[in-house]
Order: sequence, then structure tokens, then C-alpha cells
Amino acid sequence: MKISVNVKNIGARRASVIESDFELPYNPEDISTVRDFLDAVTEVCVAQYKKRQSESEILKVLSLDQIDEKSLSGKISFGVNYGTKSPDVIKAKENTRQCYLDGIFALFIDGKEISGEDKSLPLETPLEIHEGSNVTFIRLTMLAGRMW
Repeated sequence: MKISVNVKNIGARRASVIESDFELPYNPEDISTVRDFLDAVTEVCVAQYKKRQSESEILKVLSLDQIDEKSLSGKISFGVNYGTKSPDVIKAKENTRQCYLDGIFALFIDGKEISGEDKSLPLETPLEIHEGSNVTFIRLTMLAGRMW
């Protein structure tokens, strides 16, 4: 199933949010709750990360525009992760679920926030996702004060 995910491009001067295609190796019927969706997205992201980690490093050159854009975020790099530790899918899924429960990010599908009516079981919130759905993850930031 192919969905569209809105991605924030850090430090971009022009369009700060861009749409990118995201392929989930599931049928829409297999994803019926928020838990199913978060687990599916996490599995794909971990697999992509492992693939990038195993690819050989090729000599890369940044253009002046890329250097300017990266300098706005405070770090000019090639996007290479020099860590050798491979991520654990099970721990990554647990972390994603916990972040959702703690309100670290909000989830919007086709312009509607997915928060669920039953606050005691937010991961079991029914979810309608289909081919071509537009998904947005918004990372929420505490501005001031105490967390609790």
C-alpha cells in the first residue's frame, strides 16, 4: 500500500514541508488500529535505516545551496551515520507506541487528527487508511514549564 507522508525538511528556505511517497508492505485491511499503523511504519523505517547503514560510502560532494541549507540547522554533514549498532525492531515499536501515548507526536490521516474517543486505550483506536492516504506526523515540543 502506498501512502503519502508529509516530511519537514529541516533548515529549508523554501517549502518546509514536503510530501514523500511511503510504501507499506501491507493491505489496508491489515491495518485497523493506531497500533497496527505505528508498528507498520516503524518496521519500514527500521528496514530503511538498516539498508542505509549497510550501503557502502561513496565520495559525496555538497553544493553551495546544500551547505547553506544545512548551516541553518546548525550542522553541515553528509547524512552518514557512523554508528555500527543495528536497531532492534521490537524496541523501536515499543518506543514509537510510548512516544504516541506520551504526546511526543500527533498523528493526522487525511487531515483528521487520530486521537481516539476512548482515552484509556488510544492505541486501539480504529483507523481507516487506504491507498493514497495523506499522513502527517507532527512532533510536539514543550515550550516551557514542567512536564507534569
